[in-house]
Amino acid sequence: MSMRQFFLFAVLLFSISACGFTLRGASLLPQSMSRVHLRAADMNSALVEKLEAELRVSGVELLADELTATAVLTILSDKADERVLSVSARGEPQEYELYHTVVFSMTTAEGTVLEPVTMTLTRDYFFDEEDILGKSEDAEFLQDALAEDVARAVVRRAALALRTGT
Repeated sequence: MSMRQFFLFAVLLFSISACGFTLRGASLLPQSMSRVHLRAADMNSALVEKLEAELRVSGVELLADELTATAVLTILSDKADERVLSVSARGEPQEYELYHTVVFSMTTAEGTVLEPVTMTLTRDYFFDEEDILGKSEDAEFLQDALAEDVARAVVRRAALALRTGT
């Protein structure tokens, strides 16, 4: 590597780090979220699975017993669905919107830290009637990615509530 290339690489590296850029990864969670009990009506839902994975990656110990947990994260409602955004001149759907809505709260030994919060994330996709199989796979992939995004957002919001008390 020439001196010029090294210099340009160093400038690029310092510029990226100076703007606050960080790679997506594990969230830094407060100590009061180190041992979490997750409660939901459907413990086998895609969101719960994604939440468990996100919490584990962040170093959280998931407990079956809420009495020994430092925090209890409760999923009060979890709904994922799609709706038609636009139709063709023949009245056939052309564009769909996938949405995932979750209502959750968090409590600790000190009491309720986070009153029920509603969060909705959406994604749009186009429907091609000639590629029906591919589009159904696209919708499943987007719904899965949406559940992952919702799980990350729930963990970040819960961590913020524990840090700030709001």
